Amino acid sequence: MVGIFAMLGFGVATVTTASGASIPLATDILPSGVPLPSPVPSLVLPAEDPTTELLGNAGGAREWLTKKGIRINIQDVEELWGLTSGGLHPGPTYDGMTAVALLLDTKRAFGWHDGLLNISALQIRGRSLTGERLGALNAVSGYDAGRSTRLFELWYGQGFFGNRLDIRVGTIDLDTEFLVSQNASFFLNSSFGWPLSTSSNLYSGGPSWPFSAVGARIKWVPAYPLVLMGAITDDNPTRGPFYSDISATQRDPTGTSFSTKGGALFMGEAQFWMDAAQQLAGQDAPALPGTWKIGGLYDSGHFPDQRYDDQGGLLASPNSSGNPYYHQGNWLAYVVIDQMVWRESKGSSKTINFFARATINDGVRNRFSKEIQSGLTFDGLIPGHSDDTIGIAWGTSFYGSRAIENTRDTFRLGTNSAGHLKSEHHVELTYQAAITPYLLLQPDFQYFWNIGGTSKNSDTGQTIKNGTVIGLNMTTTF
Repeated sequence: MVGIFAMLGFGVATVTTASGASIPLATDILPSGVPLPSPVPSLVLPAEDPTTELLGNAGGAREWLTKKGIRINIQDVEELWGLTSGGLHPGPTYDGMTAVALLLDTKRAFGWHDGLLNISALQIRGRSLTGERLGALNAVSGYDAGRSTRLFELWYGQGFFGNRLDIRVGTIDLDTEFLVSQNASFFLNSSFGWPLSTSSNLYSGGPSWPFSAVGARIKWVPAYPLVLMGAITDDNPTRGPFYSDISATQRDPTGTSFSTKGGALFMGEAQFWMDAAQQLAGQDAPALPGTWKIGGLYDSGHFPDQRYDDQGGLLASPNSSGNPYYHQGNWLAYVVIDQMVWRESKGSSKTINFFARATINDGVRNRFSKEIQSGLTFDGLIPGHSDDTIGIAWGTSFYGSRAIENTRDTFRLGTNSAGHLKSEHHVELTYQAAITPYLLLQPDFQYFWNIGGTSKNSDTGQTIKNGTVIGLNMTTTF
């Protein structure tokens, strides 16, 4: 986590020296668990440090490729999870992922300034503790995804005006740049990455890991400390219906559908950089950098009503067609705060950082209409382990008005089998240990209550008990 704020330049005054934020660093192909790079636009490739990679210079191969403008990032993630109590079926599971990204710097390759070609692929394996054992709405890990070997992103980026303007075109993933809390990305639970309010309310979860969609993204820095971003993509990465018995990864197991038949998804975000210390205590105080964001999305597609069917009747009725009425268009607004709140001294790596993120959207066509996550990270506070981070975070989501009304209908009409709707809450306590510059171990503890957002298991009719999850994440950079 310290690396994030080192890239911030410790304040607005030095932000212009940051580089490589628009470069998809290795962490850009991970959904969570590793801090994301700072969002200042630049197409200058940061210097590669072989000591931070297991293969080092690979017998001189990395140096030779870099001279040709080629960089290859390889990340491997192995996870063991165990549901120790509560949920559906206590027991262990394994999941893993290997990600490979190839970058081509067009200036070094053939003299074209400020251009970058990116190609990345994923191999996802293992089983889902969330789906098979826990039954929660929020997956315990961002890697808890359907097994597949797939293309992830394929895009070309071009910088203009000294890279103050940066445009990408191709198949892009939005969740590494939009709606991101840099501190929240340290945590493993998927809700701290691309939250439930988007992953549940958009087609196939929207253009988010491990899916990308055809589109374009623009990032502009009109004047520091302000950064503006906008994107337009296809809204349905896997071309499936909103409700389907077939998983999104099964519909597009290779990531090569390149759909343009869905609606259009528009996303925009404004970011403001600030140094809280300078604002509160003057220039001599230890820098406390922060990023405050406000943004939103609009989707032109058609979305199902949560209470009424296509005949105008109640979905809860035994006589319902079972097909919901579809509304055109959907929207979401959000705010994100990432703020360092304490630093031991100037330049110190001992810091405490706060994050909060909240979303709001329509309660008619969205099952979840509000969501919030918040937490703290503690960097370098353990003696002798300056690169280690401890974090604690909490999150929850709230059902929309028509989803609540639909549940009341089911009780009144005698068709309810899952009990009352209840907001699912989860708390995560995690510790990331930097064993070497290329090997991170992250033991993790999560506790869930109101699992699945209901009071009963709809299959057995039994009350679902609160769940306790322990896990271990190992991330290796090659």
